[in-house]
Amino acid sequence: MAIKVMEIEFTEQINPIRQLEQYEGVRILVRYRGRPLGWAYVSNNPWEQTISAERVRQTIVDQLGKELVQSTLGEQFGAVSEAVADRHLPPISVVICTRDRTDLLKGALEALLALDYPHREIIVVDNAPANSSTAEFVARLPVRYIKEERPGLDWARNRGIAEARHEIIAFTDDDVRPDRGWLRGIAAGFADPEIMAVSGLVAPAELETEAQIQFELRYGGMLQYLHSFKFDGSKLSMRELLWASKYGVGANMAFRRQVFEAVGNFDVALDVGTATCGAGDIEMFHRILAKGYSTFYEPRAFVWHRHRRSAEALSRQLQDNGRSFGAYVLTCDRNRTVPRWEIWKFAMFQWLGWWLVRRLGAPGLLPRKLVVSELLGALDSPFAYRKAQLQAQQLGEIEPEEQLQSEPQEVAGGVR
Repeated sequence: MAIKVMEIEFTEQINPIRQLEQYEGVRILVRYRGRPLGWAYVSNNPWEQTISAERVRQTIVDQLGKELVQSTLGEQFGAVSEAVADRHLPPISVVICTRDRTDLLKGALEALLALDYPHREIIVVDNAPANSSTAEFVARLPVRYIKEERPGLDWARNRGIAEARHEIIAFTDDDVRPDRGWLRGIAAGFADPEIMAVSGLVAPAELETEAQIQFELRYGGMLQYLHSFKFDGSKLSMRELLWASKYGVGANMAFRRQVFEAVGNFDVALDVGTATCGAGDIEMFHRILAKGYSTFYEPRAFVWHRHRRSAEALSRQLQDNGRSFGAYVLTCDRNRTVPRWEIWKFAMFQWLGWWLVRRLGAPGLLPRKLVVSELLGALDSPFAYRKAQLQAQQLGEIEPEEQLQSEPQEVAGGVR
C-alpha cells in the first residue's frame, strides 16, 4: 500500500486530510515557522477517505511534542534567530545539470523560479543532449542556458562552476523540487565564514510504490537528518572522513567558489554519464573535509526528490550505488587524501564487511535481492573505475574551443 506524503506548517490552520482510500497512512513533514521539525505518521487503518484535522493535530503533538515545546520556548526567549534582511543575503548561482529529461526539468525549473530569494541566477547546463528540446524549452524562461558537449555529470558541474557569476554556487538535479526557502537555508548555512560547503534535507516527494518505500524507509533514503550539524574536517576520524555520504548529496549541495581553487573541481571520472555511475558529490565532500575545511548540514535548505518508482529501477540504483562507492574509495586511494592503509581497512571492514556482507546475512526489512544488487555493483567497481578513467582522459584531451562553440544564451526575460 502507498503512503501519502505531505507537509504541514504547525502554526497555521490544520485541515482534514482527504482522498485517502488508497493509502495505508500519511507521512507528514511538520514545520514550525518554516523550519522542519520532524516526521509524523498518521495511520489509516481501516482505510478511510478522510482523517480529521483534530486527529492530525493530536498525532503531531503526540509524536513531536518535545520538538514543538523546544521551538515555542526558543521563540519566546529569543533563541530563534531573526530572518536575515534581503539586503544582507549573499547572491547565489544555482546550477542544474540535465540530459534529455526535459519533462522532468520543467517541474524543477518551475520550483526554482518560485524560490523566495532576491539575489540569484539560474543556470541550466545541458550535458551532451541528443536533441534541442531542452534548449528550446529553456529559451522561454529567465534562466541561462549552457551546453556542455562532454558527457558526464561532473563535466557539466565543472562547466557550471566556470559559468557561475556569484561566489556561492548551489547544485540540484532535474528530478528534484526545491522548497521555496531552499536558498535562504543555504545562506543560513554559510553564515559562518569557515563553512566551505552546505547540504540539507532530501525529502521523498512521494511514497506511492513499494520501491519508493523500500528506498526511503528501509534502505535509508538520501539525507534525512532534521538537526543542523557543523563538520570540522580537522577533527574527524579517518573512518568518518571516508563515510562522506553522510555529509552531502548532489541533489542538494552548495559551495563557496574559493574551495574549488583550494581542492580542485569535481572528478570527471565519477558520477552519472560515466561507467562509475555516481559518487562525484560524496568525493567532493570527502576531499573538502580531508583538507581540513568545514561543511554544514542545514535542514532548512531542503528539497523534495522523486525516488525510483519501479523495483527494476531501484535494483539498478543500488547496483550503481555499490559500483560508484567502490570507485569513490579507489579515487581516495589514487588521490592519497588519507593514508592508504586507512582506506583499505575502511573498504574491507566498514564498507564491504559491515555495510554489505553483514546485511547480506541479515537484510532486515530490505529484500536480500537488493543487497545482492549493491554487492554486485561493488564487485564491478574496479573495472568501471578503470573504464571511466580512460574515458575522462580521452575527453580531457578535447581542446576547450572545440566544445565551447555555442555561446551561453541570454534569454529575453533577462538573467536573475
